[in-house]
Amino acid sequence: MNTYRVGFIGCGGIAGAHAAGYRAVQNAQIDFVAGADVNASSDRVKRFVERYGVKLYTDYREMLAKEQFDLVSVCTWPRTHCEGTIAAAEHGAKGIMSEKPMAVNLDEADRMIEACTKAGTTLAIGHEHRFDPQSVRAKELLRQGEIGRLTLAWGHCGADLMNNGTHVIDLINYFNDDVEPVWAMGQVDRRRKLEGRGNHPDMVIEDMAVGRVGYKNGVTALIELGEWAHPAYQFHLIGTDGIIDVNMPNAPTLKVLSSFRHVGWTAPDLPQVDVMRAELEELIDAVEGRAVHRSSAQRGRAALETIMGIFESTYRRALIEFPVTIRDFPLERMIKEGLL
Repeated sequence: MNTYRVGFIGCGGIAGAHAAGYRAVQNAQIDFVAGADVNASSDRVKRFVERYGVKLYTDYREMLAKEQFDLVSVCTWPRTHCEGTIAAAEHGAKGIMSEKPMAVNLDEADRMIEACTKAGTTLAIGHEHRFDPQSVRAKELLRQGEIGRLTLAWGHCGADLMNNGTHVIDLINYFNDDVEPVWAMGQVDRRRKLEGRGNHPDMVIEDMAVGRVGYKNGVTALIELGEWAHPAYQFHLIGTDGIIDVNMPNAPTLKVLSSFRHVGWTAPDLPQVDVMRAELEELIDAVEGRAVHRSSAQRGRAALETIMGIFESTYRRALIEFPVTIRDFPLERMIKEGLL
């Protein structure tokens, strides 16, 4: 069993979740080495350092220059994901787990992929819900034809597109076998002029977003985020012969209604899974050549491209065809131009 030296760029709450996941992995020995955080005096960072015994830096570039890492978790706010990932790859990391959203625009995402490809680094994006047992079982049921042919995937959540919206879109992509999208239409509202959330304070955000996306295989997705969306992080997978509901609040997390069974709604038994552990074990498997990570950089980019398509459709007031060619962040552009 190989030993992996682990470093953290950002030592806040999500870094703690990553560290707990690393501690639980079964396919490697883990050695926590160091972490970097600009808020070194904060209680949260102090607790992280004390709990996991890492050496603390205030500059991640200094940390990367002085320490050697096999794995690096990028756990900072979205605008720093790109440069942190590139720096970790250039300093020899074998694997990187970068938090979602992958980046703030497609130019940054492509730079991340290019740097990691050049360095031979495996890059995965923190879309850990692909490892949720209800998500995995729903995908199995879809492949088995339990509800016939999937026609519509409807996902909703109370947060914004660049926050939990990236999870919503990524999981729809997962259910649909990561088939490429061909078009997107969107609309957003920003009446409250909010400037970020607690976990993404460096981002401008919208109050409400609605997107409709068409895929090459004929599946359509409906994506609703924000103040007037249903607040639950939930999915309704509608097929020609039934429905699968995923993440039902205050109910079984997976329910199935199939015309083939004639028994009404059923709730399959699901295993207990430490999704962060599973996500990081698959990163190690990918580094060692045993797997392709299900949350690969290319799939993280696909979720980001759909978000950019929804925003750009709002800007143009028109359907957007894929591939999306804009390289900036359309929501920020609309705000600067006084459109939102």
